[in-house]
Amino acid sequence: MSGSVYRGPLAGVASLTINGEPWSIVGELQWQPSGLVNETLKGQSSVEGFSSMPGQGFIQATLRDRRDRKVSSFQGASGLEVVAVLANGKVITAVNAWHVEAINLNTQEGTFEFHVESDTVTEDTV
Repeated sequence: MSGSVYRGPLAGVASLTINGEPWSIVGELQWQPSGLVNETLKGQSSVEGFSSMPGQGFIQATLRDRRDRKVSSFQGASGLEVVAVLANGKVITAVNAWHVEAINLNTQEGTFEFHVESDTVTEDTV
């Protein structure tokens, strides 16, 4: 066996801040880095190559509603900095992000879906 195998946490616990303020993640934290997105270009006789366009990244999670903050303030918000720290030590950052989609609150669980997109979503490793 060549190389080293990491034996620490790989998944599970995560934290999230929005503009430096911590929020409780209930589940389903997901992210996608920003960067180029390639699309295959096909003609009737062959695959001719590809086009490359800039693509936005995202961070999304199911968050817990809080008594001290208005969730409605995120609806249509922009200029957000969202930082997620993952169990494996990676730090995912969305800079100057904007909230997309409508916010729906689940009052039985006290949760809502949070989804931001940005042209700058980066992954830092430790």
